[in-house]
Amino acid sequence: MSRAQDRVGTWIGWAFFADLASALALTFGYMFSRSVTMQYPDKEKWLPYSRYRGHHFLTRDEEGEIKCVACELCARICPCDCIEVVPYEDEKGKRHPAKFEIDTARCLFCGLCEDACPADAIALGQQYEFSSFSSRDLVIGRDDLLAKPGKAATGGGVVAARLNTKKDVLVETKETQGYNWWWNIRRT
Repeated sequence: MSRAQDRVGTWIGWAFFADLASALALTFGYMFSRSVTMQYPDKEKWLPYSRYRGHHFLTRDEEGEIKCVACELCARICPCDCIEVVPYEDEKGKRHPAKFEIDTARCLFCGLCEDACPADAIALGQQYEFSSFSSRDLVIGRDDLLAKPGKAATGGGVVAARLNTKKDVLVETKETQGYNWWWNIRRT
């Protein structure tokens, strides 16, 4: 082996060692720092940003009618085939969905249905707390989709919350207090 090859081998070894030492320093720095644990849902709750893609909801127009024209574009573009739309025409000749169901157990929450809708009838909202022991309970119908809340105007923070299990499992929030959890992470 020549001297040039020996120098290159030595240089690569020291570079690897320097990278390893900086990675271990970062690891030990986080290991001995204060941990950041979210006390969800007992004491605090995360408020999602307005761009967050949570549950689906259907919108209404100014007259209170459902905006959906049952064109079935959302069902066709859905990659996991979790949307089922059955159209009907009313006495005025307008199309509406007789059946509009979304199987959230199969949904990817990709937002393609929201992008494909020509009437802006379907959107993805801010609710992220839905679970069930049965997958049949995760199939959401038209009336439930109309009753869901819309998008969040603001968000991204953590607010004070209280878990209430007296009647149902319910998280009560107070939006006046809170903090930005991102700034609690140790930075150098």
